[in-house]
Amino acid sequence: MTEPNEPLLNEHLAAENEHDLDRIMATYSASPMIELNGSRIEGSAAVREFHRSFGFGGSKEASFSDIHVAERRRHRTGDAIIIEQTLSAMHTGLWRGIAPTGRAVSISVCTVDEFENGKLARENVYLDEGRLRHILTKPER
Repeated sequence: MTEPNEPLLNEHLAAENEHDLDRIMATYSASPMIELNGSRIEGSAAVREFHRSFGFGGSKEASFSDIHVAERRRHRTGDAIIIEQTLSAMHTGLWRGIAPTGRAVSISVCTVDEFENGKLARENVYLDEGRLRHILTKPER
C-alpha cells in the first residue's frame, strides 16, 4: 500500500453522497477490494455491484435509497485513513432477506481506507449488521 490520497478519498465520499456510481468507481484502483465485516468483495465489477445494490448508485432496485454518509471523525496513519461515520438511508429494497420496510435507518460505520498508486485499493468497512437488522425487523408500535 502507498501513502493515503486524502483529496481522492474526499471525492469518493462526495460521489457516494451524490449517488454517482461512475464517479465512485473512478476513485478505485484497477483491482479494488472491500471487506465488509469480514466478507470480501473483490474486483471492479463486484465492487461496482456492491455500491449499486446497496444504494450508493441511486438504483431504484437497491436495498436502500436516499443514502447519506456523514463523517464524524477522521484519523490518519502513514498508510491509511480511518473514518468514523453515520450512515442514514431509507430501507426501500430487499436487504439480507428482509423485505422493504420503508423505515429510516441511521447506523454507525467505520472504514479503513488504503491506497495504491494514488487510488483507493482497499476499504475495510465495519458496521453493526445485527443492529441494522433489529431496526428493520422490530415491530411497529
